[in-house]
Formats: sequence, C-alpha cells, structure tokens
Amino acid sequence: NTEIVNGYLTIVIHIAAKYGEAIRLTTTSSGKNVKLTGSNLRIIVKDGFSEIHYATTKGDGRPRGEKMIGIDKGYTEAFMDSEGVAHGKDFGKVMRVYSDKASTTGKARNKLYVLERRHREAGRIAKADHIKLCNLGRIKIERRKDRTHQRLRTIAYQSAHTIVDKAAVVVSEDLTAPMAKKQAWKQFNRRMSAWAKGVLAEALDSVCTQRQAEHCLVASAYTSQMDSVTGLLEGKRVGDKFYRVNGEVIQADHNAALNVLRRYEDAEITRFTPYQEVRRILLARSPAQLSVNGHELQAQAYQPCA
Repeated sequence: NTEIVNGYLTIVIHIAAKYGEAIRLTTTSSGKNVKLTGSNLRIIVKDGFSEIHYATTKGDGRPRGEKMIGIDKGYTEAFMDSEGVAHGKDFGKVMRVYSDKASTTGKARNKLYVLERRHREAGRIAKADHIKLCNLGRIKIERRKDRTHQRLRTIAYQSAHTIVDKAAVVVSEDLTAPMAKKQAWKQFNRRMSAWAKGVLAEALDSVCTQRQAEHCLVASAYTSQMDSVTGLLEGKRVGDKFYRVNGEVIQADHNAALNVLRRYEDAEITRFTPYQEVRRILLARSPAQLSVNGHELQAQAYQPCA
C-alpha cells in the first residue's frame, strides 16, 4: 500500500504478523506520477540508504525528426553527427576529471598499502589496523564512481535525444565491437571507459526505440581513417584533426560521422564484414594512390580503431 505522509510518499509493506509489524518506507518523492499498483518492488539497501526500484512502461516520447544522420562516438563529446554538431560536450571532461582523481587516489592508496603492511610485519598491529580502517576504505571511492556514472548516463541520454530530435534514422558504428588501438580512450580510467562506451550504445538504442526512430549499425573499421570527401583510405587523423592528402584540415569526428553515414549505403561492407576484408575492399578502390604510401593490398593487416 502507499500513502502520503507530510507530503512524502510512504510505502507500507505488510508481512506476516508472526514476523512483526508492517514495514514503512518514507521516500523523498511527493508521489506525483508514481504508480506502484500491481508493480513488483525491488528494495536495495546501500550506504545507509534504501533504493526502491519498480518497473514502468515508457510512453512514446516526443516526435522524432525526419533526417538520416550518421554519428561518431567521441571522447571529447558523447557524439558528433554528420552535420558537424557535437552532442554532450561535457562527456570527455567528466571522464577526465574522474580518471585524474582515480589515478591520484590510487597512487596514494598504494603507498598506504605498503605502509600498512610494514607496520603489520613489524608488529605494530594497532597502527596497521588504524591505517586500514581510516585510510583504505572504499566508501568515498564508490560514491565518486556512482556520481560519475549518473552524470555520464544523463549526458549520454540527453545527447541521444538531441540527435533523435532531428533524425528518423540514426546510423552509428557498432559500439559493442572491440576498439583496438583507440589511443584517445587510453587516457581515461579503463573500467570507466568500458562502462561509458556501453552506456552510449544503451542510450542510442533506448531513445531510438522509445521515439520510434530507426537505429542502424555499420562496421566501424577504418571509419576514422578514411577521407569523407573522396571516400578513400587516405589522409591521417591526429587527435581531433584529420589531415587530407591535399593539405586541408577538417574536424576528425565530423569526418568519421560522414564516413559512418556513407557506409550505411555501401553494398560491399556490411556490419559483420571482418576488418581485414574491409581493408582489402577499401584498398582495392584506390590501389594506385595507396601503393605510393606503401599500403599494398597484401600488406599485414591489424585490428583498426574506428
């Protein structure tokens, strides 16, 4: 049962009389638009607080756009679309702040672990226990991680919505594929990077489904290494810049988003085409130009970044 007590929603859980009185959980919600009738509740006790989870049916959401847009998963921003618009510009900043803090904390904790072990080996058990209790806990670390998760998830979903505001078809690289040699992501905390990539994919799928937009996945191989103007595997990406062979410099993520959109209509390269085959196809389209740079068709291939 539910009731409003002093303006707050209170959930009353009745249990068998032999086990005690009913359990009353006072929430921080006013109860507006919260419908728990017939719902299964999941109650999680965490850090001295209780979280109440319940399932609900999402509405259709606001209308989608009408365009077909390609997007590239960035690390400075959450997404860059094929129109050159960046979505979620704080995404990389949040990741960087967390990673820097986690690195600093980790180095300090390693020193404390060594100190704690030395005290314990020397027989100063009380001192070692004090360090372990007061300096080597994980409560603050977990809270910082949870706050970062919440903020990144918010940015990812807001970004996905701004994309679908103008798109009926969203074309993206397969975000579940391994991204070897993706140097830009290596500056971030490894576990947080893996989680962030997953939440970007989740946000796109969820928002597109809710707002009845189509989300199409394409093979990610070499989309960042191609020239979007010529469609050839030429030029070079350095950070946020892509240097074309004619000397022109364009925004790298925008270039990649245009390549993702182009790949949607590529009859030879499907989502599941192996990267070695993608490389062979791209080289075959421009063998004369690429042989000058030493990119022969039979050259040893390696797992590319997107």
